[in-house]
Amino acid sequence: METPDYPRDATQEVLVQAGPLKELLTKLYVKQGMFKVEAEMAAARQVEADLRGIHSHGCSATGRYLNAIRMGDIDPRGQTLTITKTPAIALLDGSRNLGHVASTRATLMAIEMAREVGTGTVAVKNSQHFGAASVYALMAAKAGMIGYCTTSTGGATVAAYGSRKPGTANNAFAWAAPVRSGAPFCLDMACAASSWGKIHSQKIYGGVVPTGWTLDADGNSTTDPAAAKILMPAAGARGYGLAFVSSLLAGPLAGGHMPIHKSRSPEADGSEHFFYVIDFSKFVDPEVFYKELEGSMTDIRQLPPVEGLDRVRLPGDMEWEREQAWTTAGIPLHREHLRELAEAAAKAKLTVPWEV
Repeated sequence: METPDYPRDATQEVLVQAGPLKELLTKLYVKQGMFKVEAEMAAARQVEADLRGIHSHGCSATGRYLNAIRMGDIDPRGQTLTITKTPAIALLDGSRNLGHVASTRATLMAIEMAREVGTGTVAVKNSQHFGAASVYALMAAKAGMIGYCTTSTGGATVAAYGSRKPGTANNAFAWAAPVRSGAPFCLDMACAASSWGKIHSQKIYGGVVPTGWTLDADGNSTTDPAAAKILMPAAGARGYGLAFVSSLLAGPLAGGHMPIHKSRSPEADGSEHFFYVIDFSKFVDPEVFYKELEGSMTDIRQLPPVEGLDRVRLPGDMEWEREQAWTTAGIPLHREHLRELAEAAAKAKLTVPWEV
């Protein structure tokens, strides 16, 4: 089954440099009461997502976060608290601050644990939406380790396998593994046929949803992004099962609820997260590890592509290529997203680093 990318249309986009964009997001969060160091954490994770082309979890989410702060669902000064900690595991309380803050701290803690004892596992409760899963898994990869994370969302929006009614959520999860040069392996996926972000992107770009991705409110198949209310699980029972176990790790394990027992908005219900890091140097000679991993990745990329593709890629290759190119050229962002950011900036008496 084809997995379409986020839609692109240069006529609807503006190039924005990553540095000034991060500065704007940081200032917007500080204006809403966040400490600068934590505002910088959130802004960095969002811009990292945009650089990889995951625009639904990049700067376009800022307006939603700012509104949740104004509504009192997100606490801009909420401090990440350590509830339980051993040499290898920890439970943190995100205190309802932006999920990027507790998630960054949790990932750094898991990396340090892994450096000491081989693995580090950190769960986070009482948090909020953390953006793109891949940015945290890649933090571990950049530290020379294997990283995994998953997160909860709001209520059930993905059809249970064998039903036209939602039973699970569209949990995201990511795995990343380091290489000595070039693109690291990075699998970042939702458990449904698509992320809700892609559905929204199709709507603002004027596109349609591929057949089999979504159902309307009555449980009928639809290709209209405006009518889509329920997602279908990826690969049927497989995506359904992955969503369930992701909800288990980023839910009851941290004292939270499964999606089918959530009924309020995602911001009001909050989110839980789960992070796992492996220092493979504690298991095997790093030279042996890298030789086998990198050799396999090279051999796979050299396989003959099917008709219609220029070459064979591994998960994360396309996003890494974008990051390399867009770090210099600028990030192509939809004018609608930038319009919303410009409105938020104007309210905060800030200027934007692009022509309005």
